[in-house]
Amino acid sequence: MGIVKLFFDLRTCQPIYMEEAAVLFDKELRVVVENIVVGGDPFFGDLQWRIASLPIKGLGLCSAVEATSYAFVASRTQSWILQDHILRDSGVCGMDLDFDKALDGLRDLIPTFDFSNFASKDTVPPKAQHVLASVLFGKIVQDVEVGFNMTTREKAVFRCLKAAHAQYFLLAIPIDGLGQHMSMIDYRTILRYRLMIPLFPKDGVCPVCRKV
Repeated sequence: MGIVKLFFDLRTCQPIYMEEAAVLFDKELRVVVENIVVGGDPFFGDLQWRIASLPIKGLGLCSAVEATSYAFVASRTQSWILQDHILRDSGVCGMDLDFDKALDGLRDLIPTFDFSNFASKDTVPPKAQHVLASVLFGKIVQDVEVGFNMTTREKAVFRCLKAAHAQYFLLAIPIDGLGQHMSMIDYRTILRYRLMIPLFPKDGVCPVCRKV
């Protein structure tokens, strides 16, 4: 319920007023995810959080900070006709300065994207939020390998995470009677691998053979 309320605020409030709340939400979400994945152990850094909060096949978590950049613009453009109808007798026509500032901020994040369709209510895409989110996260995904100086192995895992159906295991419904479930250890191991976290510490003792 919390994320639903937050997204409502992101869609209806100017980004500048939601920045602090979005940062706080992401900070607390990262702490929770870190506790689930590594349980206080090291190796959960910025790369792991970046992958976990991308809408690809890492964990599919939603970053409020990322959503802040496009949710308001998408909401305003999708409801443009309704706004004009409600304000038809007020003398207000078109978008205001708040929308222009939010759109300028989005242009800075995605300088290569053509925002001309968002300048008129007659050309706004029917699924504006999906369009903006896809373009933004597409750019972020492209920048991950360069921005984090990933190793060859990490690049290979990252390519696998972007493959079709790679996230479907998260959507599977556990059925204990059929043995279709996983233990906490199994789940944590899978998450560690997908987030490129070492399964065992370097020079550590193997829990199976008890050798270094």
